[in-house]
Amino acid sequence: MKYTLGQAAKETGVSKPTLSRAVKKGDLSAEGGGGSPYRIDPSELGRWLSSYRERNPEPSTSEIPSEILETFSGNKELEAEVDALREQITREETERTRERVQLEAHIADLRGRVDRAERKEDQLMAQLTDQRETKSKAVELPQKRGFFARFTR
Repeated sequence: MKYTLGQAAKETGVSKPTLSRAVKKGDLSAEGGGGSPYRIDPSELGRWLSSYRERNPEPSTSEIPSEILETFSGNKELEAEVDALREQITREETERTRERVQLEAHIADLRGRVDRAERKEDQLMAQLTDQRETKSKAVELPQKRGFFARFTR
């Protein structure tokens, strides 16, 4: 049984475009083409796959390029910086909340002082008003007479 391009790709783990390029270059022999699907013999596929693996070894997880490692370490540094900035934001929000509570308490104290001062002012004004009324109703005292006026009476 011969494989189609899709079946060969699934069997080998190589992409369909890679297999198609290999057929077009003549590295992998296949029947069909020109509008009909390719048919690849399993033995031919095995031969091509072994030479393909020699030319294109699969990267192992232990052989991570240094560029990728640098990217990971750069990401870790950025993540650490982001975490530090988040902690700073949290501290500043806590400080801002504490200051807001203090200012609200101070404002409430000042409002209380203003209210007490206004009440005191009202009391003083009432006392002044009362004194004026008592003066107008009071009995007039005789005016003092001057030195010469005492003799002329």
